[in-house]
Amino acid sequence: MTVATLMSQAMYLTIKKKMLLGLLIITVLAAWKFHKNYPKILVLILLMTILPTVNCAIKIVEHQRNMKWAMLPDSIEKATFKTTPNIYMIQPDGYVGKDMMESELYNFNNPFYGWLENNGFKVYNDFRSNYPASLTSNSSMFSMKQHRFGEVLFPSIDMPNARDIIAGNNAAITTLRNNGYKNFFIVQDEYFQQNRPNQRYDYYNLDPNEIPYFSNDNNVKKVVFEDLKAAMDTVNIKIPKFYFVEKLLPHHIHFAASKEEERDTYIEKIKEVNVWLENTVNYISEKDPNAIVIILADHGGWVGLGSYPEMFSTEDPQQIHSIYSTLAAIKWNGHLEAGMDAELKSNVNFFRVLFTVLSENPEYLKYLEDDSSYNLQNGTFSKSVHAVIDDNGKVISN
Repeated sequence: MTVATLMSQAMYLTIKKKMLLGLLIITVLAAWKFHKNYPKILVLILLMTILPTVNCAIKIVEHQRNMKWAMLPDSIEKATFKTTPNIYMIQPDGYVGKDMMESELYNFNNPFYGWLENNGFKVYNDFRSNYPASLTSNSSMFSMKQHRFGEVLFPSIDMPNARDIIAGNNAAITTLRNNGYKNFFIVQDEYFQQNRPNQRYDYYNLDPNEIPYFSNDNNVKKVVFEDLKAAMDTVNIKIPKFYFVEKLLPHHIHFAASKEEERDTYIEKIKEVNVWLENTVNYISEKDPNAIVIILADHGGWVGLGSYPEMFSTEDPQQIHSIYSTLAAIKWNGHLEAGMDAELKSNVNFFRVLFTVLSENPEYLKYLEDDSSYNLQNGTFSKSVHAVIDDNGKVISN
């Protein structure tokens, strides 16, 4: 785990070979010029390494700590499903819900929501994520618990152990495995596997050996639809199957242009991913007509924000909803008992509701998590965690 932690930190470096060569040349020249003053320089270097060393040590400790927040209040991991349909969970990164898409910030009349309803999906209005980005949102969702950024000394978007959780070390996969499911992890790039987590799914479309040690999460690209078809077509075992399928569209904005241009780019990506989603759903429906099909985004599109730091400082209600609004639609295919999903409002409670439906045991709904959404707030020396949307969906004013 310690090696994986160090590697995870290294993954964010984008230093290229030419830059390293240039640094080497500068170092040699500097050493030749200032060799007489090396004691003073050595002291300066030691002082400069104190903070990074302390920060690295804290990261290692935080990754090694037990995740007390992940402890479940009941025995849902041992739930016995009365029915075991195949389950497809498709995650279009950063796809907002209908209410936000038609708001002033996005201003787009998206026909896809209607297409979903016409094809047997139940679309959940005013749905939201509980965290602003993929790692924090998905680690909470798969754990069926609010983590509030992991309850660590220095909370971060790159939350400790988040990748290990998403890649299979979580309560949702344990519950599915306990009910005989074979689990598939199909992603578009290496972002969720940068630290080479333990293999807890039965199938991964991306082998850890494909990931370079100095990865910028953009080195390995997979054709998700083709990999999904291959996984579906090659596994003929008559046991239930769960597929997690990630598609990096529409994605959140990247603050590379004006707000208007970023919005226009996002809408074009919505149009592109709509075609992909329709083709994917149609293929699943043809090959596996009795399956439960879920389309659930991990967070919002961030449209309306002017910069990355603004995501942590904005108090504008529309911008906050833009960060957290998510598309949530489920094709239950007759498995839903009326009323069991009445309290399904945010990502954190998705799997608890799904397992309640499959086990036909409403007792599990007694332990639904708070639906609040959380963010980080910049402080003098570190970030703090605070709720930005309360359990009832109301933006919280500071």
